[in-house]
Amino acid sequence: MTRHYITRAVRREAEAARSGIRPWLFFLVAALFYFYEFFARVAPGVLKKDIIETTGATEATFGLSMSMYFLAYAPTQLIVGRLLDRFGTRFVVAPAAIFVALGCLTLASSDSILTMGIGRFLQGLGSAVAYLGVIYLAMVWFPPQRHGIIPGLTVAMGTLGASTAQYPLSLMAESFGWRAPILACAIAGFGIAIMLWLLLPRRPLWFIELMREDGYNPDLPIPILTTIINVAKDRQLWLIALSSAGLYLPISVIGDLWGDAFLQIESGLSIRGASLATTCVFIGFAVGGAGFGYLADRLGRRKILYLGCAIASTIIASLIMFASIQPTWFTVVLLGMLGFTTGGQALSFVMTADTAARHNRGMKLAFVNFVVMLLPVLAQPSVGFLADIGVARHGLPSAVQELRGYGLVVALMIIGTVITFFVRETTPKEEKVSAA
Repeated sequence: MTRHYITRAVRREAEAARSGIRPWLFFLVAALFYFYEFFARVAPGVLKKDIIETTGATEATFGLSMSMYFLAYAPTQLIVGRLLDRFGTRFVVAPAAIFVALGCLTLASSDSILTMGIGRFLQGLGSAVAYLGVIYLAMVWFPPQRHGIIPGLTVAMGTLGASTAQYPLSLMAESFGWRAPILACAIAGFGIAIMLWLLLPRRPLWFIELMREDGYNPDLPIPILTTIINVAKDRQLWLIALSSAGLYLPISVIGDLWGDAFLQIESGLSIRGASLATTCVFIGFAVGGAGFGYLADRLGRRKILYLGCAIASTIIASLIMFASIQPTWFTVVLLGMLGFTTGGQALSFVMTADTAARHNRGMKLAFVNFVVMLLPVLAQPSVGFLADIGVARHGLPSAVQELRGYGLVVALMIIGTVITFFVRETTPKEEKVSAA
């Protein structure tokens, strides 16, 4: 009797806490870190030519060094998921911003491609918290009926950061040198870390009570290895993760690192023009993420939208392979459409949250993001290696050679789309009030 009465009171407290403007303020504060992290992530791709000239690295070496970001990012996801489940957002996100700032500082102060790889590794360690931190916070402070749109809005914030790091960053580098914007990014990171610590809330007690309803016992924590093994046994989670990794490739490979170089070689664009065109991918991704998330909440269905986005993005990515023989404006339009359809990738996290218990939701979201970010560790240097075959040292790949690397991205997207057909439909988790 007492148990039911407490549960109903807790649910009422949760409903009150999740209403009004307060949850949105928490979301915006956490999402600012994701904005910042995405800016730092894509900056080396925009400054690629300057970095290669400074370090004397080859295309393949540059790709390997920059992929250290994902080498740190991917496995750290599993630890981050456990930390979020145990301690909530504030105690995990604020220190992470310091790691990103230190990574930027290392990049800005080095002439060695090896040292820059270490800087990228530090960035990856901190950035591993950014997206998951926002999503986890939103799953606590927003009702299930709004869980669909939150990942999309988070994507919009991140890709806004990526857009800021494209054309504007190239202008800043031309005026002040390539190190100046990265150094400014480092300084901003330390300020954001302080802001996160001061403004983000502790995990509320009412949510811990809701976690108990799903079987959570704070006095008997499950070992992290056992949790990972249990999560890894979930076949549905593997299907979501692998399909999501394939759908995200236009962002993690084309947008983050190789898009500018591909457009310069295939379409003959200048550095500024290529940066501006690549921005279309991120703008489309932001609009698509928010739009498809909103539709998923309205329809109460996920898979039909998710599958449609996977098929459409793969078709569009295949059409971009003909960039060298089609009008430049058409390629730019295709890039925007590619980003828009790729925005449906955010639904993979919505489907994961739909089926996860509250006390292991962070771990399952982390597992999906782990697989999504592990693929670029292999894909980014592989694209560079394929494009680098037959290229003289310090030379540029031809259109055919550059297309070899891009073809790998399309092939992996096709595989991810096939996997999407086997993902099961999910619906928002209902939260019913128990009778006293």
